[in-house]
Amino acid sequence: MGQASLWAALAALLFAGCDTPVISSDEVPGISYVNERRRTAADAARASELLGAKEDHGADVVFRTDPAARGGHYYYIKLADAPPADARLVLQVVRTENTPAERYEFPARFRPGFPFGEVVIGLTGKQAGDAKWRPIAWRVSVVDAKGKVLAAKHSFLWGTPRDLGR
Repeated sequence: MGQASLWAALAALLFAGCDTPVISSDEVPGISYVNERRRTAADAARASELLGAKEDHGADVVFRTDPAARGGHYYYIKLADAPPADARLVLQVVRTENTPAERYEFPARFRPGFPFGEVVIGLTGKQAGDAKWRPIAWRVSVVDAKGKVLAAKHSFLWGTPRDLGR
């Protein structure tokens, strides 16, 4: 087999593998990224708080399902555009298989500091689960006052394009 035949075979494989579109987690553009990670109460504290200062989030806007608890499972969200003042941030989480998604809503009128601020949503308190728990699937969306989805991003296991009506 010659070098030209190898290149032709490689090109054919490349094109055959690219005929299926990649499933994007962008349902409706407008959310740059969503990162998730587990944090302990100590992780969420700042050094200034050890010296008696009040809790300070810097450029971030932080929401917690239990405002008194800090440890939990957090979502770090960067919005591409500022939503309307009456919009809401909606986090939906599937905890275990064959259970409906839990829904949490927060006001979107607060704006993170530019350019590095993020919206941070923490499942804390009873909603945090145990230390090794991770959600099976999640979806973050920005909805207006009438419930219209302005922006949405979801995890890989949230659904297929057919499930999402695309």
